[in-house]
Order: sequence, then structure tokens, then C-alpha cells
Amino acid sequence: MTATPTHVYVVTHSATQVGKVGIAGLDSERIAQHRSHGWHLYRAVLLPSWEAARQVERSVFRQLKADGVSARMPADRMPQGGQSETVSLDEVPAAELWGRVVAAADEVQTQADMSRVVLFFARMDGARVLVVGTDEPLGPSQGSPECALGEELAAEGWLVYAANMTAAAAEAALRGLRKWADTAGVIESEAMRTADWPVPLLRNRYVLKAPPDEEFGQARIALGVPLHPIFDAVADEDND
Repeated sequence: MTATPTHVYVVTHSATQVGKVGIAGLDSERIAQHRSHGWHLYRAVLLPSWEAARQVERSVFRQLKADGVSARMPADRMPQGGQSETVSLDEVPAAELWGRVVAAADEVQTQADMSRVVLFFARMDGARVLVVGTDEPLGPSQGSPECALGEELAAEGWLVYAANMTAAAAEAALRGLRKWADTAGVIESEAMRTADWPVPLLRNRYVLKAPPDEEFGQARIALGVPLHPIFDAVADEDND
């Protein structure tokens, strides 16, 4: 579930005056494949995930379709594939095509920043109850790993870990946790359904089996994201 950085690129074919937008992972041979067939790399931008790169690519082609621009390279001229993502450079010059990529990338990144949440993961010290949820970030930026619910739990003696991420990444992490819980036979805490718990916690609360320390570690791995500890601010002040 770890995000895979992915390039969005523009390549051009001078002999046919055709341009293409595509995506390629860091270890992908995709751009090299194009080069082996006479294409040249015009520009590339690295996005933080495959999903973000795919959003950018789709956004560019939605705009091109709305402008009446269609694919220009015949399939038999592109043995490496990708002809549906080509345009005539006479109709859309390479600089304009790249400008559309940059604009779409900026929009996707802005949307991702606005949707950031804090995923927190907490266990009562000495107990078997595990709760996992999301909350809005605190602090001066949307990138802060601090959140009100996490700090509240830490102040009440819970062991709390947290990470700042997009809402989509948090939901993917929670799916991984729920899949692990089903496989491991870790049950949800029914008692917490009727207790006065914040809504974000209600979907993800579990009773760990023996040995709980081992399952706590397994649950962290199942989330698939790096987490950082949140400490009780009051306790820290008392220890100064």
C-alpha cells in the first residue's frame, strides 16, 4: 500500500509530428521503449503516487477530448502501444501539451493537500483494545501529524501513533487493517458500539488476542504506512 512515485511524461516523434502523454514508474522501461522506436522525451514530472499520475493523465485527455482533439498515431506505427494517447503536434504543440500536464498536476496536488487527514493508531497501555481512525490535522500546516483525537487519547494514557496522508491513502491503509483483522480472527469490540466514542473510531476498534504486543505489531504492519508516536503534552511539561 506504500505510494509508488510515478512520472507523467510527454514524448514526441519528429518524423510524424506526433506527441504523446503517458505515465511510467521509477523502475519502468516505458520511456526507453518509446525511445527505441524513435521517440524523444520532451519533459517529465514525478508525482507521489501512481494514482496521482493516472489522475493527471486522465485530466489532460479529458481536456483534449473536450477541445475536439483525437489520437493521431496509427496503431501499426506504435508496436510498443499507447497510440490512443497521441496528438498531432501541429494541432497541439509540445509546449502546450506539457503545459496541460503541469496545470493538471498542480490541480491534482492541490486537491490532495486539501484532503489530507491524520491516521491514528492507539492501544490502551496494558490493555487489549486497539482503536484506529482519522481526524483533521492540527498545527500550522496540512502536513502536521498532530490531531485532536490522537492527543486526547495520549493524554488519557493510550499509546498513540499517527501519520499525515491523503484521505485516499488512509482509506487504503484501513482496508489493509480490516483485511488483516478478518484473517487473524481479531474481533471488533462490541462494547464500544454503545459507549460514547468519537464517530471516527467506531468503524475500527478491536480486541487483541494473546500475545497482544505481537498483534499490535502485526496490525501496524497491516496498515502499510510509517507511523510516528504522539506523546502526552502535559506529561512532557511535568518532566521538564
